[in-house]
Amino acid sequence: MKIITWNVKGLGNQKKNLSIKDTFRKHNPDIILLQETKKAISNRKCLLPFWGRQKCHWMDIPSRGATRGILILWKCELYEVVTSEYGIYSASVKLREKQTDNLCWITCIYGPSTNSDKSVFWTELNDSGNLIDEPWCIAGDFNEILYSSERRGSSTSLLQQNFHDWISEFSLIDLPLPNLQFTWSNFRVNAFCSRLDRCFVNPE
Repeated sequence: MKIITWNVKGLGNQKKNLSIKDTFRKHNPDIILLQETKKAISNRKCLLPFWGRQKCHWMDIPSRGATRGILILWKCELYEVVTSEYGIYSASVKLREKQTDNLCWITCIYGPSTNSDKSVFWTELNDSGNLIDEPWCIAGDFNEILYSSERRGSSTSLLQQNFHDWISEFSLIDLPLPNLQFTWSNFRVNAFCSRLDRCFVNPE
């Protein structure tokens, strides 16, 4: 199973769509998790600019105006849907691999950027975890760091303990990010940088 997760910061730009399409063509993922799509994926035509005409199925949480939006896309020749769950900050799909009949859950995350919304976010993720007893992959933009060393140039969040508690509760494994310390920057002189994007799997 090959998965790409990416905060694309909008799918409306032609140049960006071509870059996304080239990345997909190069790496040939089985499953794609996109955050901050800034649009609703209402039909297959919406996928053409970045996915092309490959056969696929998908689920999405539409944007709120010109912000947010989540998309999970998978190759329909490899996987079939068992069930799906929609949250405010996450979308989850339970897939059956056609070749092996194995089951797995895939969750795409786009966490809130404001501290006032984070308690709802962690409650949502805990509720999702309590429903799952199969292999689980959770990936996306959490808009939160785990350790103080993962943020440079700005103050550190006081809510990290919720993140640690969630990982501990479900015995999640934080997959390493080779050769990359941060995943977000404001790209200014004396830039602020953070590691906001992660991928976790459970022991199953």
